[in-house]
Amino acid sequence: MKLWHKILFSVLITLLVGGLVVVLAFVVPSNDTKKCENIHLSVTDYDDFKFISDNDVQVQLQNSGVYPVGKLHSDIDLTEMEQSLMNLNMIKSVKCYFATNGDVNVAVTQRVPVFRVIEEGRSYYIDNERKRMPTSIKFSAYVPIVTGNVNFEFAITNLYDFIVYLQSESRWRSAFTQIYVYPDNKIELIPRVGDFRIEFGTLDRYETKLEKLDKFLKVLPKYHSWDKYSVINLEFRDQVVCR
Repeated sequence: MKLWHKILFSVLITLLVGGLVVVLAFVVPSNDTKKCENIHLSVTDYDDFKFISDNDVQVQLQNSGVYPVGKLHSDIDLTEMEQSLMNLNMIKSVKCYFATNGDVNVAVTQRVPVFRVIEEGRSYYIDNERKRMPTSIKFSAYVPIVTGNVNFEFAITNLYDFIVYLQSESRWRSAFTQIYVYPDNKIELIPRVGDFRIEFGTLDRYETKLEKLDKFLKVLPKYHSWDKYSVINLEFRDQVVCR
């Protein structure tokens, strides 16, 4: 092929491709002209924690003036929607994005409570990021209950580590109904089975103390009934003191 033929062929191809792009630009509608007809909420761990509902999301977006339904995409600010929803105390993170049909999807990650503190008329959760989390009038999480004189710093450090350990062990996950904290940060455990209290003492060597308790509880029914003792004390090294 001669040189001028090659040049002419290249020019024609360029014009054809450019024309096709122009045609498609007119044929394919812009996303900005799409209208949001609905919002769709997805919530992580909803089966376990029902803190956030569709109504919560709708009311929050409406009150903050960023409710997207009925608006064109060009008039919807997804970032403002996310910022508004983050004001809901039960939300850890949120992502808003357009669906292919023009609606808005809202993906929410809830905060996860680890245990609940009840003291002096106050009640709150400690979440899995060691932060204070408010309770909800709509839903109560099934988590360990801590009462007594609960110092917040103690709650998010030593006590948090102890409760996470209990929850990680099948033997102890549901063994206690309540943990009572004394002013000196010693604790008392209230078991689910048996009419007695467990004076645990400080949380030093808590794994060793739990092993000692486990051995004692396994042999106790062989010699006495569960109501033989009212107190089991684990504070002393290598001993279990009952009374």
